[in-house]
Amino acid sequence: MLIDLHAKSDISEGVKLSPRQILTKARDAGLDAVAFCETLSTARSADILALASNEFPELNVFIGVEIPTDRGILLGFVPEVDAFYLAEEWRAITYMTTPAAEAVMQLFDKHNGVTIAARPYDLEIPFNMGDHIFTFDRLSAVEVFTPRVGALQNNFALEAATFMGLGTIGGSDPADDLDAVGRFATFFDDEIRTQKQLVEALKNAEFWAVQIGDVEQQASSRARRPSKGGSGRGRSGRSSKGGGGRRGSKGGGRRGSKGGGRSSRGGRSRGGRSKRS
Repeated sequence: MLIDLHAKSDISEGVKLSPRQILTKARDAGLDAVAFCETLSTARSADILALASNEFPELNVFIGVEIPTDRGILLGFVPEVDAFYLAEEWRAITYMTTPAAEAVMQLFDKHNGVTIAARPYDLEIPFNMGDHIFTFDRLSAVEVFTPRVGALQNNFALEAATFMGLGTIGGSDPADDLDAVGRFATFFDDEIRTQKQLVEALKNAEFWAVQIGDVEQQASSRARRPSKGGSGRGRSGRSSKGGGGRRGSKGGGRRGSKGGGRSSRGGRSRGGRSKRS
C-alpha cells in the first residue's frame, strides 16, 4: 500500500494547492492514501475528510500535523481525529513560543500517537534538527524522501534512520508544484484503512520510503554534511537521481520503552525498485 505521509494544502502558509488538487493528483498517480500534515493547523480536518469521502472514495485519507520545534520539524499523528485535532488542543504547547522537540514528542506519546522527523537535514529550516536527531529516542520514523531538499540531505536523513534502526517515510510536502505529489511515498506491507491502523502501523508494522519513477531532486544547497544541528558525524549517501526508484530503510517493531534504545532491525538500506499500486 502506497501512502503520501506528508501532504499539505493551501491551509498551510506558503502552499498554493487546494486539498482537492492534492487528492486528484494522488489518485491519478496511483497512490492508495494521503496523510495531510498541515503546518500548525488541524481545525479543518473534518472538511478534508468529508471532501475525500464524498469525492475520492478510492483514497484513504489520514490526518497529522506538522509542528516546527526548537530542533527542526516534527510530524505528529494520533489514533483518533477528535478534539485533539479539531479543537487544536495540541496548541497548548505552541501558542506562546516555538516548542521544544522533546515536549512535542512527549505530548504525542501521551495521546498514544507517534512523531516523525521531517527533513532533518534541511538547512533552510530555522533551528534545523541535524545530528540532534541521534539524541531523540521517541521517534517512530524519519522522512528520507522529499522533494523539498536535495539528494544529499535526503541521504543524510536515510543514513540517520539506518543508524538508529528507524523506519523511513516519503511524502510530497508540496508548495506550488503539483507534480511533487506521487513522486515519493511510503510503502506499507499491510492494508491501512483507519487513522488508528495508521498509527499502529507506524509503531509496529513493516514500512519504508519509496521513490516512484525517475525523480529529479532539488539541487543540494551545500555540498557538505550540515553541522548546525549537531556533531557532524557520518558520511554522505549515494545519489538518488535516475533509475526506476529506490527504497529507504525498512521499518517495523522498533518502539521500546521511553528511556531505552531501539533495535537495529530496520537498520539496513534497501536499494532497488519503484513501487506502484
